[in-house]
Amino acid sequence: MTDLPQGWEWARLRDIADVRLGRQRSPKNHTGTQMRPYLRAANVGWNGLKLDDVKRMNFTDSELSTYRLNPGDIVLAEASGTASEVGKPALWMGEIKDCCFQNTLIRVRSRGVDPSYLLEYLRNEARTGAFIGRSRGVGIHHLGSTRLAEWSIPVPPIAEQRRIATAISTYQSTLDSAESLLATAVKRSRRLYRTVVAHALSGNLATNLSSDEPASALLSAIRHNNVDD
Repeated sequence: MTDLPQGWEWARLRDIADVRLGRQRSPKNHTGTQMRPYLRAANVGWNGLKLDDVKRMNFTDSELSTYRLNPGDIVLAEASGTASEVGKPALWMGEIKDCCFQNTLIRVRSRGVDPSYLLEYLRNEARTGAFIGRSRGVGIHHLGSTRLAEWSIPVPPIAEQRRIATAISTYQSTLDSAESLLATAVKRSRRLYRTVVAHALSGNLATNLSSDEPASALLSAIRHNNVDD
């Protein structure tokens, strides 16, 4: 572990948060009287949650109390066929009532550390490939809730946590805006290129001058040269 600034401390994730694997899917839960929405790995993206396709399965009231997501919970992709996707996290803010989570996700529920700071740290660990080196499996890479619970986290004072999370979020918003503007500029430049090429190849790019030699003269010269050959 590297040295930390004054006032910071290293901690295991299990010491500052509850870490839990989601409930496994099974055929008996595909139907029932208590069908509830749940998140799976497909609902977690690098830029946040993707809630356009949320599945449902049966969770009893007892299971709901165990697997329900609360605002401020972080969900991470526990497994993926793509190593770089392992540990990809997103923050849950109560977007859907009584929503649970499947065992393709790990829930991290902070016990005092700012969730936004924790999210940014875990996202950085995922993006830099730190989780890849600790994942297990062939074909499907598993991070595992036990290994994640032992993960070392640098914990600054709470005010510093909030400043760090705000700074990263602000920078990310600026970066996202710049990337959006760049993507728009690239699309416009490609459309302009196609327009210029189309005009150029149809003779509409520039006005022909009377001094220009007509194409018929060029073609005649080409045919004459071919005959001489």
